[in-house]
Amino acid sequence: KVLDNTVTPMGARLLKRWMVFPLRDIKAINERLDTVEYFIKETDLSKTLVHHLKQTGDLERLVSKIPLRKINPREVMQLACSLQQVQAVQALLANSSSDYLLRLHEKLDPCLPLLDRILNEITDTPPVQVNKGGVIKDGVNAELDELRNIATKGKDYLLQLQQRESEATGIPSLKIAFNNVFGYYLEVTNTHKNKVPDRWMRKQTLANAERYITPELKEYESKILDAQEKIVEIERRLFAELRSAIAGEARRIRQTALVLAELDVLASFAHIATLRNYCRPQFDDSS
Repeated sequence: KVLDNTVTPMGARLLKRWMVFPLRDIKAINERLDTVEYFIKETDLSKTLVHHLKQTGDLERLVSKIPLRKINPREVMQLACSLQQVQAVQALLANSSSDYLLRLHEKLDPCLPLLDRILNEITDTPPVQVNKGGVIKDGVNAELDELRNIATKGKDYLLQLQQRESEATGIPSLKIAFNNVFGYYLEVTNTHKNKVPDRWMRKQTLANAERYITPELKEYESKILDAQEKIVEIERRLFAELRSAIAGEARRIRQTALVLAELDVLASFAHIATLRNYCRPQFDDSS
């Protein structure tokens, strides 16, 4: 690699394109060379820029997946991380004295509303597949939070319900149990069956006890048995909505990816020139 010291895949691809289709306009060539010279002189800026570029990953590849709706939850989080680096690069170039870098700075767009939405909605380490669950953060959707609470804290809910019904009826030995035939039920020993309220519905009679259900218990049963399926359904819908929002910003993200690639190539040229003690070429268009 004589000329390639790029730190991103998109920078490496752009360098190849530049080699195949070189500039012929002297003004444009000199603008690039001016920028390379600026990077050579501003070593701290160059090092910081390269550090941020390394963190962006292959933003161009992620962008290509957006219109096809193929971007997965983990890649969406990678996109967010890349946009955070874009924000850092934008701040880094804001006070540059290079006109060329200032023009590139203006083209950078971290898409802050979208970035905030991703960070607010997607878990920090989401799975690759939406149907695995654990994609959407708590607090994003009330129904999802309720279903998760049911799925993960079912025992606590049952104990609370059991205690509440026991206190309301004065049946100290009341218990809630489950079987595959009746689902969840309240069991009352014959000693206390005279305390059973009318709102309870008898489901089974045993030798020394009665089993009942209540509308609340049946509603809970329906929720807990279907909770995981509904969780996946809601997460899939919310992720699809977010993916549509990302698609709406695809053009701006693509432009930003191209700017990052250009910065990568120019910083690479500066590094190679310093490393190999290259001199700046001079051009003469008088002929």
